[in-house]
Amino acid sequence: MTGVVTKSTGSWYDVLVGSKKYECRIRGRLRLEGFKETNPVAVGDFVKIDIEEGSHVITEILSAKKSYP
Repeated sequence: MTGVVTKSTGSWYDVLVGSKKYECRIRGRLRLEGFKETNPVAVGDFVKIDIEEGSHVITEILSAKKSYP
């Protein structure tokens, strides 16, 4: 699923997909892949999320310039 980050509180993110909000965490591996920041996800970023082990996980950070579907 693709959505936009609407809130960031430490290690949790609210991601809006259509009219539904999901509470997500960032995949640990993604946090380590080529990012120097401790928190590479910002409000307004478009992200892909998946369900892993019963929770929602941000799996990819997309361009903030993409149009929202």
